[in-house]
Amino acid sequence: MTDLLTAAQMKAIEAAAIASGAVTGLELMERAGAGVVEAVFAEWPELSAGPRKAVVLCGPGGNGGDGFVVARLLKERGWEVDVFLYGMPEKMPPDARVNYERWVGMGEVVDTETTGEYNFWEFGLREYADLDHEPDLFVDAVFGTGLSRPVSSGTKMGSDFLSVLSGNMSGCEDWPGSCRVVSIDVPSGLCADSGQLLRGKEGGAYVPATLTVTFQYAKRGHKLASGPGLCGNLKVVDIGLGGNLLSQTDRYVQEIKLCRTKLGPGFVSRQQVVKRTFLNALSSPYSFRLRKGASNQETKPGLGFTGHKYTHGHALVVSGPSGRGGAARLAARGALRIGAGVVTVGCPLDAIPENAARLDAVMLRGVADGEGLAGVLE
Repeated sequence: MTDLLTAAQMKAIEAAAIASGAVTGLELMERAGAGVVEAVFAEWPELSAGPRKAVVLCGPGGNGGDGFVVARLLKERGWEVDVFLYGMPEKMPPDARVNYERWVGMGEVVDTETTGEYNFWEFGLREYADLDHEPDLFVDAVFGTGLSRPVSSGTKMGSDFLSVLSGNMSGCEDWPGSCRVVSIDVPSGLCADSGQLLRGKEGGAYVPATLTVTFQYAKRGHKLASGPGLCGNLKVVDIGLGGNLLSQTDRYVQEIKLCRTKLGPGFVSRQQVVKRTFLNALSSPYSFRLRKGASNQETKPGLGFTGHKYTHGHALVVSGPSGRGGAARLAARGALRIGAGVVTVGCPLDAIPENAARLDAVMLRGVADGEGLAGVLE
């Protein structure tokens, strides 16, 4: 089974790992940034051949901290890196602030908060309209899984960050050639839990990514609603939070019950607090799993979140007469499982009741002869 977590569940897992002393927040952030760089080079091997140019857009939270790590690691490889910050450094979370300061020791940060302006083009993005300065990579580290409200294009919050990204970078309508956009954790403007675009009364801005790099587990929003179309290729990077964590849940339940039995309900050790945190995160009714056939390791560029069932293919299975349709029904169910948008079983008229009694989510058409089959194929 492949587990899809909510943002709260992932946050609880990270917090429990840090509380256990197994890892620090700074270490997790460093691993995340390194994982993004490795995923970028795996996706675009040509970028690893030599120094290139990158633009990293960082937000005010942990996602921005990951972005500063990416900027630093690329800079250490000889890349030319421009970094823009939406937010005030002194208000960043401690770990993100540390990585901000590490970057400041290496390069410049264009801070849109302290300048009092929100037009990115005035801060240097204007130059990228010139083909001679087009970056090889854009890094979207603006808003991650913690974003829960719309990023409205009618307000200062993100109006230029995301509008520039979605209007110029991902669509690449103004620039010939390929435009590479990597989003950290989730594309900014996408709800990590529902896969819905976060829109308010005035609409909402978002970033369509070419590559999305998330950590340890895919999130629900990567697979639901607009997520598959907005994420582009999805890469799940192991940052050392334990690949067998979810399989340990039942054992934790038994240990907690045993602890209560022997020592009373009031006794809770530090170890049990950590385990209970894992348990609470993973036992949420809002968590669900996919079958292994629906991998969360990679999602190739899809057909877009504006598609419908027919854009995902229509499979036709031609069945034998009544009493001879078992193989056709198995094939129809298999076609649904591998992602066909529509599945139709074409069968003799007398077999329709039998197939209808055994098939859900499958269309039935009478195919009595060659002429009937030709009609279905139209």
